[in-house]
Amino acid sequence: MRIMSWNLHGMKGADGRRDPERIARVIEDVAPDVAGLQEVGMPPAPGAPDDPARLLAALTGMHGAFGPTLSRPRHDFAYGNAVLAREPVLAVRNYDLSVAGREPRGCVRVDVELGGARVHFFSAHLGLHWRERRRQAAQLLSADILRDAALAYPLVLVGDFNSASNRSAVPRWLRRQLVDCAIAARNEAPTFPSRFPILRLDHCYVGASLRVRGVEVVRTSAARRASDHLPLVVDLEVRPGARRPPAPRLVETAGVTTRGDGRPPG
Repeated sequence: MRIMSWNLHGMKGADGRRDPERIARVIEDVAPDVAGLQEVGMPPAPGAPDDPARLLAALTGMHGAFGPTLSRPRHDFAYGNAVLAREPVLAVRNYDLSVAGREPRGCVRVDVELGGARVHFFSAHLGLHWRERRRQAAQLLSADILRDAALAYPLVLVGDFNSASNRSAVPRWLRRQLVDCAIAARNEAPTFPSRFPILRLDHCYVGASLRVRGVEVVRTSAARRASDHLPLVVDLEVRPGARRPPAPRLVETAGVTTRGDGRPPG
């Protein structure tokens, strides 16, 4: 399976233009099975979907799920994290990682069928201050999110973690529970700033049931123009023991999780 993580900078490119079609072309060139996107949102054009994930899904021919972090009254348009997937999304859940006094942050999770196995896929965006990031990382690693006992399938976590050093607390904490794909592939993979990337702000972590086959940063001229971050691309393989028969489809609606046939789980 091919995984992508990309901070879209509100769809605003290096030239100052908001161009979702340009974003979509870069995603299509990468051809990921699933893409985790951050800073997704822009004032809607006439006739365009209000949900930016739906807009990108329509442009790429993929399925979209959106996890808003900023409210409409404050910013006048939807804004947050999103996931695009080749296969239909089986379940969606959004987590609030906001810290009081700081910009709202969050993480969106989708369950999707990839590589013959169902996968729990998380796209997150952490804050700019180190104390804020530590609180958010602790929340991610809690029993409410990544250590949830209900997570029965291979796990992928991508996002903009705003941690430039592998020695800082957040990457070290995440590596205690998950595999850092860039380190596993021996590729430092700097993604920021897009014109001359020197910092690895964008990361991909996976559970032990996934094997890292390769990591690369998309350095095309189109990607450099489209955002202030470059896309991170990771190729993964599901270990044979992780291929489980599909469980009943679960869908969360208004905080209530049901099976795909409308009946409660269990």
